Amino acid sequence: MAEYHERVATVATDILSAIQEQLEKHNVTHSEYRVAWKWLAGLAESGELPLFLDVFFESVVERLTHDGKPGSQGTVQGPYHLPDAPLLTEEPFVLPMRDDEPGEPIVFTGSVRGLDGSPLEGALIDMWQAGNDGTYSGFVGDAPPGNLRGRIRTGADGTFQVRTIRPAAYQIPAAGPTGEFLSLLGKHAWRPAHFHFIITAEGYEPLITQLYFSGDRWLDAGDGDVVGAVKDDLVIDVREGDDPELASRYGLTGPYQIAEYDFVLRQGDANVS
Repeated sequence: MAEYHERVATVATDILSAIQEQLEKHNVTHSEYRVAWKWLAGLAESGELPLFLDVFFESVVERLTHDGKPGSQGTVQGPYHLPDAPLLTEEPFVLPMRDDEPGEPIVFTGSVRGLDGSPLEGALIDMWQAGNDGTYSGFVGDAPPGNLRGRIRTGADGTFQVRTIRPAAYQIPAAGPTGEFLSLLGKHAWRPAHFHFIITAEGYEPLITQLYFSGDRWLDAGDGDVVGAVKDDLVIDVREGDDPELASRYGLTGPYQIAEYDFVLRQGDANVS
């Protein structure tokens, strides 16, 4: 049997009290309560509980935890991360993908440094993304395991560069209880296109973040990200590539895009995986 936990008791009691107050405020009937009870049971049975929690609560908790601290902005991790993505060791780095992977090629250049500006050699970049159809390998769709997922270490100057494809905006699963709930609220289920990152380095706090693309319609504040995870500092510009040497390096024979971002980590006790 679990023992008393002061923090759990304090927070949970306040949350339960707030819910009970709203039930009284809106005069919720017993029949409405039973409908909600049935829906919650269906949410648990569907396996969508992590998705539901991430959609409605993770961004709030992430902001309370990290906003206002120095260094790069973090944001939600989301439910589509898989551990042990392939470690890419041969340059030029290319995220694992099918030979005929649909989508516009993009070369992303990043750097990782400390708050004092020092480059962090050997920092580990865990990067993953949706495909051109908005699905993630290992969860939805027919992409092979590990598709568009990889880990990269920074060089001596703290930089890394990787070729991938530009991801698409997508709707979170809308056929189950989470999508049903959004519909009842009159809300859409769209997320803007983005790259995911978990960045770790010896002696620094891990950074969990996403990068979004300027011009994406789902960035708009009034009708934007269903998860509420977008922050202005995490929106990047994308340009058309025009460097023949870079194109040749990655075997690109047609149009491609380029983007950059500098990640700044705070000192802490985390270790590189």
